[in-house]
Amino acid sequence: MVGIDRVYQTVQKILNKEQRGYLPPVEFNLFANQAQNEIFEGYFSSRNYAVSNDSDYSDIRKNVEEKMSLFDNEETVSSGTFTNAAGNVTANHFPYPTNFYRLGSVTADVAYGTPCNITEVSNKDLVYVNKSPLTKPTTRNPVYTRHEAGIVVHPTTGISNVTYSYVRTPSEVNWGYTTVNGKPLYNAVTSTNFQLHGSESTELVLKICQYAGLSTKSMDVAQAATQKDQQLTQSEK
Repeated sequence: MVGIDRVYQTVQKILNKEQRGYLPPVEFNLFANQAQNEIFEGYFSSRNYAVSNDSDYSDIRKNVEEKMSLFDNEETVSSGTFTNAAGNVTANHFPYPTNFYRLGSVTADVAYGTPCNITEVSNKDLVYVNKSPLTKPTTRNPVYTRHEAGIVVHPTTGISNVTYSYVRTPSEVNWGYTTVNGKPLYNAVTSTNFQLHGSESTELVLKICQYAGLSTKSMDVAQAATQKDQQLTQSEK
């Protein structure tokens, strides 16, 4: 986890050193969340292209997966109905958790409390699956299809709860403050730190400086931060 006040103070010092003035907390929080999301989403493409090696500390794929593991989550949800904008109702719909990002696996406690995996099928394949007695879904061999904001489990009766294993989104960060004599002072109680791995501190500072430079039309600051960010990314590869 990266402390938000440390990043805030570092960004302000960089901007002041370059005589670019002061970055208001509202703008900082906006840029901070954008930077966090950009780094978070970059994990998935980095993992796909990373190649494992025998080293414990320089294995790029292993390092990326370690960062991503901070966002692994599980949550059990109950079935309900889903009504779309056209008024169509879908039964046995299991909504995604509010912090859902990407789905891993789905399980259900059925068959005398024994957890079973629920297999994903496409809506097209479901038609064929239902036609054969050998593949027709049962409570001991259920399947699910993707649906708007969740999944639909088949058979549509007999399963009332499922457990999602998924990647969650990072919580929104916030540099909280109280105003004293017209100046904002850090308030830890109302603040929310970055949820990224501690090694992302430098990249967060650089990305926020990029956005700050573009916002203030200080292209030299934005370009310098971009160049440093690219060098950091290259060194990690």
